Amino acid sequence: MKRSFMCVLIGGALAISACAQGGDTSGASSAQAVQTAPTDIQDKDNSMTALKPPSPDSVLYFVYQRDGDGAHSFQVEGGATVGYWYGHAFDLNGEHYFTGFTSRSVGTDGSEAESTTMEPGHVAIGQVTLVQKDEGGQAGWSQIATDGFVGEFGRLNQPEMVDESRRTVSHKLADGRLILGVPTRMFEDGVAMSNYALFLFNKNGLPQTPFRVWTYVGTVQAGSDNAEACEGGVMTCAASSGELEFEPSSGGDLPRIRIVQSGETVVGPGQTRPLGPEDALSFELDANTERYQAP
Repeated sequence: MKRSFMCVLIGGALAISACAQGGDTSGASSAQAVQTAPTDIQDKDNSMTALKPPSPDSVLYFVYQRDGDGAHSFQVEGGATVGYWYGHAFDLNGEHYFTGFTSRSVGTDGSEAESTTMEPGHVAIGQVTLVQKDEGGQAGWSQIATDGFVGEFGRLNQPEMVDESRRTVSHKLADGRLILGVPTRMFEDGVAMSNYALFLFNKNGLPQTPFRVWTYVGTVQAGSDNAEACEGGVMTCAASSGELEFEPSSGGDLPRIRIVQSGETVVGPGQTRPLGPEDALSFELDANTERYQAP
């Protein structure tokens, strides 16, 4: 399939499909309604002229140069599977961006399966980032960076599951960068764990790799629910959730992450207690692993 929109402006007519998966997909209006128009007509005009994000299959083509005939996940050479993971639109330093994140499993055939340096069960995170440009009164997307590897995560050759019930959190740094926390969920031994997958955005890229505008900086835990495992009274039931906050770091240039917990925790057989401020979790970026970890 030929994609004429590669590296050029992409019109607002691109389908939004299931692109957002819980992310913010609102675009800036490229036209103003007539001032005398009724409010409902103005809202309709703004909705029709808002720039839509690229569809998931378009994002996959950007990153992998493979045509999946509209599929959001498909197999490529070597037995690897690529898939659309998450889409996020955001405003930063006066510009409107959209990033589509993707995943790619390790191939099962050929040299790739033998030479990979990724942890077993992990997938490679990819991304394409576009910025809104207006030319001749027409809003469109202009690609600024594409990268097939910004980090690795997941288990069983699947990416972390996006938790659509919680909101994405972002934090702008003083130097113009941005940290994005995508809510994710993982199930293990009957326990559902709520997490945040963390990504660092730098439009200028890394010094060694200027095209790498996003970097995965780890996943932190933000709650758990053992409802499935505690059925029948085998173990004590408890559920907790956490809100992500950013605080000044004691060292380094990235903020400390604080998870303020609520709910209950198990303190003994059949016994729980409520979680309070003293139970907040703290994470800082480890300079060696370049991942957020508990100090």
